[in-house]
Amino acid sequence: MGGIFVCFLIGLIIACAVVLPKLSALKTVHKQSGASDYTVKDSMKFTENRDTFLNTKVEKRPRNTQTTAQRR
Repeated sequence: MGGIFVCFLIGLIIACAVVLPKLSALKTVHKQSGASDYTVKDSMKFTENRDTFLNTKVEKRPRNTQTTAQRR
């Protein structure tokens, strides 16, 4: 039982020795609300204003106008 703990501890030490240098090399990134830094002005032009859903079936049915208070 003690041998398993020693092997686990050795593996944990080796894993930390490998991961910690890589972790310290990562740069801090600040969260942005949009993609404005990645877009090029006037690089894309939209000619249509509609959505096309591939491999989906859309069924239109009338909406239930009864409110939750009326159902009770």
